[in-house]
Order: sequence, then C-alpha cells, then structure tokens
Amino acid sequence: MSIYQRIICFFLFSFLGYLLECVVLSYENKKLVINRGFGHGPFCIIYGFGAMGAMFLLKPLSDNLVFLYFASAAMATLMELVTARMMIKLFGSFWWDYSRKAFNYQGIICLESTVAWGFLGIFYFRFLNGFVEQLAGIVPEQLVRTVALSLLGFYIADFVYTMRLQLKSACEEDDTTLVGRLKVY
Repeated sequence: MSIYQRIICFFLFSFLGYLLECVVLSYENKKLVINRGFGHGPFCIIYGFGAMGAMFLLKPLSDNLVFLYFASAAMATLMELVTARMMIKLFGSFWWDYSRKAFNYQGIICLESTVAWGFLGIFYFRFLNGFVEQLAGIVPEQLVRTVALSLLGFYIADFVYTMRLQLKSACEEDDTTLVGRLKVY
C-alpha cells in the first residue's frame, strides 16, 4: 500500500470510529448524538491512530487471540488516558465521561471500555482492517493522491479552526482552576 492509501485508510478508520461513537452514545443517552469528533468533520482521529498503531504494533500478536485481546485493551486504554490528559492540559476538558461507569479512573478510562477495546482489536484484525483496505482500494489509482491530500487538508484546516475556538473558549473561562474549567462534551 502506498502512503496515500494509508492516509485514506486512516480517515476511513477515523470515520468508522466517529460512527461507532455516535451509535454507542445515542444508545446510552437515548437521544441522537451526531458529533463525536474533535473538529466539525465526521472523524474521530483517535481511531485512525489506534488502527495504524495496531497495524504496526499488534500485528505480531494477531494470531494469538488471548494476547491480541489484552494488548488491544491495554493499547486503546492507554491512548484514551494520554489523549484525555493532553486535552485537559490544552482545554481544561475532554470529550467523554466515564464517571458514572463502574471501575473508572477520573471519568477518563473505565473497565467497561477497556473490555470493549480488547474485542474491538480482535474485530479489527479478523475483519475490519481487510475491509477498510478494500474500501481504500476502490479509489482509482489516478485519484488516490488527490483524495488522500484532500482529506488531510480538510482535517488540518478543521483542526486548526477548532483548536483556535477551543483555546479561545478555555482562555475566556472565569475560573482558572481545572475543576472549575472542566467541561465534558
């Protein structure tokens, strides 16, 4: 696969993660949730990074379901923890809240999600990765570069715009303590 096809795969995984988040949260909240990404586009890039990381780091474990399960659960949970910490540091907030779930840590990670991440890792290697690679392969060869760079350009523009809005919002808060600023989306 070319780098451009990998970029398309990254955004396909990010889009599928966005859909997963919207479906799960709509079910849990019993109301329609339609925006779970950081930006305004339909992407949760943590899923793109997770998929790419799994492809490179967990591939050697893909034939052993037990090791793959635990490695996937650990990797995704660590990604959630690191991402939340970065978001709290930058914005005083993070975009999910597990505080009402059993066995959670500061509402950032929880046992229920960790268990689910393990199964998602198995699903990724048994089905999803091949499916996404096939989807990326549908893009005509002469358009792969254009599609990949367009997705990347869109996301960068959206990210910069959203980052500016979030930083401005964080700076305008009256209370400068983390607890006072903490907003969960």
